Amino acid sequence: ALSRIIAAELAGYAPARNRRRTATNKASVVFVDRMLDLAGAVGHYGDNLAEKILSVLPKLPGHKTDVMVNMVELTALQTTDEICNIIAPGCLAQPNDPAAKALWESFMNLKQKEAVMEARRHLVEAASRENLPIKMSMGRVTPEQLSSYIQLFRNNLKALENHCGLLQLVLATVQTLKHPQTSKWDNFLAFERLLLQ
Repeated sequence: ALSRIIAAELAGYAPARNRRRTATNKASVVFVDRMLDLAGAVGHYGDNLAEKILSVLPKLPGHKTDVMVNMVELTALQTTDEICNIIAPGCLAQPNDPAAKALWESFMNLKQKEAVMEARRHLVEAASRENLPIKMSMGRVTPEQLSSYIQLFRNNLKALENHCGLLQLVLATVQTLKHPQTSKWDNFLAFERLLLQ
């Protein structure tokens, strides 16, 4: 019964097919579904630390492409305020610091895990140059570990001045990794991968 219905429907298309063959003016309609293109525009590409920093931290006032880095951790000031207005915020742009520029490039080009390890390496090298008592540990890098390394610079004004650009980038990393939005990032990324499949 099904084969008879299909044959009858195909026979019904025969006149239309003949009209298409003999028509003098031909036209075609092409339908393009671009719905998945939206996934690229709102994507959360989880392996790039620079993208996470730029999307999670608050924007620097008057800037579109830079963020505010909370610098309170480098001071003796004790505050629970997330955005402390007493201390001027740091930023990502460090054109006069070669180590900071190299670190920012690694944030853009390396996967997050490798970029965080690169941040630790730069901190350890800077602390060694300043003769700060740093203990290098192997394994996974945590925000707490990076914060403990940053604390070494806090009481040494000369070291703080020499490596201020690098410290701002590492503080941005710590604040991004501790931010509640970062934990949601992996969920967004997983959903997008499912959607694209």
